[in-house]
Amino acid sequence: MLNHKVISILGPTASGKSDLAIKIGKKFNFPIINCDSKLLYRGLDIGTAKPTHADQNLVKHYMIDILNYDDHSNLRWFLDESRKIITELNNNNQIPLLTGGTGQYLWGILDAWDPPQVKPNKKLRQNIYKEIEKFGIKKVVKKYSENYKLNPDLDLENPVRLIRIIELYESGHSSYSKNKLDNYDINSLIIGIKIDREESNKLIKQRIKKMFSMGWIEEVEKLLMSGIDPDSPAMMSIGYREIIDHIYGNSSKDQMEEKIYTSTRRLLRHQDNWFKKSDKRIKWINFENSFEAADIIIQEWLKK
Repeated sequence: MLNHKVISILGPTASGKSDLAIKIGKKFNFPIINCDSKLLYRGLDIGTAKPTHADQNLVKHYMIDILNYDDHSNLRWFLDESRKIITELNNNNQIPLLTGGTGQYLWGILDAWDPPQVKPNKKLRQNIYKEIEKFGIKKVVKKYSENYKLNPDLDLENPVRLIRIIELYESGHSSYSKNKLDNYDINSLIIGIKIDREESNKLIKQRIKKMFSMGWIEEVEKLLMSGIDPDSPAMMSIGYREIIDHIYGNSSKDQMEEKIYTSTRRLLRHQDNWFKKSDKRIKWINFENSFEAADIIIQEWLKK
């Protein structure tokens, strides 16, 4: 049986996962594998809180900036690519750090999921996009919920994710596979960052304002001017949809900020369902002293 060794750092948005991973990666010489769907796309930097070039020079990062804006990613593809990287790193006696906010990606690796290979259904995608444009995402979710058991934890108001889930159901599969790979095992230390809800809300608001001060709106304007399709998979990320709406004159700046905050809080609820405090596999550490706590846990784990 293949036995792969990884360390995972998980937690809600704005809990400092990336900063902690970079500090840990630098100290122990651990490369980082991104497990956040938003960071896969080139050109989306500010609104995705993508590690800077300086950070990426400090610690080697994988699965970042590997897709064009109109490329479609899916769970199967992500797992296949990540597993290749993990195997290569382990063969070179390196332990990768997995970090990111996409629960499916993380657990897909850690639990050795074997999702079905389902090709994109172009006609179905076009029809659902038209329905979304005509009726709005909420009504479309409600419509398909009458036919399929849609998991509310899967960020159904993301059109790309909703369409992929429906594609799987239409092909005779569930929204994600519980089948597991044979002869594949992951030896993983899983560290979770625990943060008070009030502190989390404050940090999210600060982070949104910081992104705007860094030129988030200008980033989106530049992307639109370069010819990027506003309905492309890349632009479905939280914040980018809301900023495009603002640029087109459909909302004020204050309304835009509030919508982004609300969408981010909704994402946190999804993440809470993926990263449960009751999960005994996860070693939870406090946000306030995350590096010190993680450092101790990792050193103990490495001695085993």
